Amino acid sequence: MAINVKTTFQNETEGIVETRNGEGAISFTGKALAPYEYFMGGFAGCLHATFLGILKKKNISLGEVTYDITAVKREEVPTTLKEVTVQVSIVGAKEEKQKQIIKSMDLAEKYCSISATIQMIANIDIQIAFLD
Repeated sequence: MAINVKTTFQNETEGIVETRNGEGAISFTGKALAPYEYFMGGFAGCLHATFLGILKKKNISLGEVTYDITAVKREEVPTTLKEVTVQVSIVGAKEEKQKQIIKSMDLAEKYCSISATIQMIANIDIQIAFLD
């Protein structure tokens, strides 16, 4: 499956990212999402889609799921990712299903293609909190 993204910079630091599904602003100066912010958002989306697929097979439903991701880059060039911490907050999980949900997230981390890509260069730590 081919993925096509077109990015046009109107000046040196601000641009527009376009795909068949929509567009968004990109910036190196804080005026819009930065490149790694897009990347981490994509990681959260991939991880969540994989997680939902696994939960569906187990017939487990949830309420809201929030991914709060902190990525630390290396100091040396190229400044690739070093560590990625994912704090997952889950609302609406039945207490008796929580162990299955944790195992499902472990599988999602394993099978998410963006997760697999990140794991080639960085450590990923996923922490789950179940909220009422």
